[in-house]
Amino acid sequence: MDLAKDFLKGLGYMFYIMDPKEHLYENVKDVPDYYKEVTPAFIFVIILEQVLHLIRGKKLMRLNDSVTNISQGILVELFKIPLYGLELLFYTWIYNNCPIYSLPWNSVWTWILCLIGTDFCFYWMHRATHQISILWLFHEPHHSSEEYNLTVPLRLSVFTSSALWLTYFPMAFFIPPSIFLVHYQLNIIFQYWLHSEYIPHLGILEYIFVTPSHHRVHHGRNRRCIDKNFGSFFILWDHLFGTFEPEGDQKIVFGVTKPLQTFNPITIQTNHLQTIWKRIWTVDGFLNKLSVIFKGPGWSPGKPWLGYLEDIPEPKDDEKKYNPQLPGWLELYVLFHTSAMVIGYLQMILFLSKIPPWLTFVSSLYLILTTVSIGCLLDLSSWGPIMEFLRCPLYFFLDIAIRKEFSSDYIFLYSSMYAFRSLFFISFVLWMFAIPNFTKKKLIKSHSH
Repeated sequence: MDLAKDFLKGLGYMFYIMDPKEHLYENVKDVPDYYKEVTPAFIFVIILEQVLHLIRGKKLMRLNDSVTNISQGILVELFKIPLYGLELLFYTWIYNNCPIYSLPWNSVWTWILCLIGTDFCFYWMHRATHQISILWLFHEPHHSSEEYNLTVPLRLSVFTSSALWLTYFPMAFFIPPSIFLVHYQLNIIFQYWLHSEYIPHLGILEYIFVTPSHHRVHHGRNRRCIDKNFGSFFILWDHLFGTFEPEGDQKIVFGVTKPLQTFNPITIQTNHLQTIWKRIWTVDGFLNKLSVIFKGPGWSPGKPWLGYLEDIPEPKDDEKKYNPQLPGWLELYVLFHTSAMVIGYLQMILFLSKIPPWLTFVSSLYLILTTVSIGCLLDLSSWGPIMEFLRCPLYFFLDIAIRKEFSSDYIFLYSSMYAFRSLFFISFVLWMFAIPNFTKKKLIKSHSH
């Protein structure tokens, strides 16, 4: 009964359904980790989405895109570990040292004002990430998926948590850090359900709140969708500041205006940084070089801040997506190793306080290597088999290090490690025989082109 109650409570958090009086905290340390509390609800709605796909006879999530989204989500969380608490450090310092007027932490009105303030700041931060080139670096990964489903919210930039929280610092002159931390989490959690193609127009709610219909427009790369619907909770900001666009009947094509054509997480995370670097060296004049960095991503010499909308190619309704066709055995392989990666990551987070920093660092490096290696396999890159051939035996060194830190009393941990050993041993043997054949096929394919 308690599990069901906790699940329903977490499901409610996704929609900001809660009693504010129950979420007033005096100290930051008392604020719950809402992300963990809604995780079961996240998993449930992802499964529900796929069930609806089956019922309606639609295709299930593409393995390559969904695995990439999950990998990006793990990378983001790994990069948060050394920066844990940084988003509150600056905020708390301002609140303690430079308050203009400290609102009471135990007031429902403070809670509501913080909700509105957090959403207002998010709107301008979100808009800035689209309209200032260097900030687009922090946001392009999220828009790089050509699909639109409930795994897409996981695809974020690893740099996001380390910088964009600065947007909220004006609130620190008034709002207690504990109340801010509540809404800092809930504002992000609310955005999760917006990434659904199933939820239709919601009538009168569309005039007040951000809905999936609004957010589908935001993720579109059709010309009419560019730089529209930046809101997170209230759509009122877009109406007030002229960035609103209704969904309408035109088919929306998702992704960035220049599709990345890769599932490699390094490329996904650094693509725009590479673009900026190349453009700096191609434009003349110091001011133009600065403009490449600080004006819009579509700017070039002689154009306005955001460039010309007409320069953006209008996608076709049947736009072909980047979708390398993996053989069945390789899809199964990716599925097994992605599952192992997720289980390994969850266990690392679960035991984070019980393992030494060096083991956290080594485990994180291994997970990062895993995301890159799987990305190469999804791209059918010849580097994939080579990286897997090296990665699989490396697991056993990590296995030994983990066993030194934990006794056999940790039954689930040891059970999963037994399964991992079998998986990685079989995989290593597989690549011993598969690499020559895989490389040969790649060579034949490249010569045929």
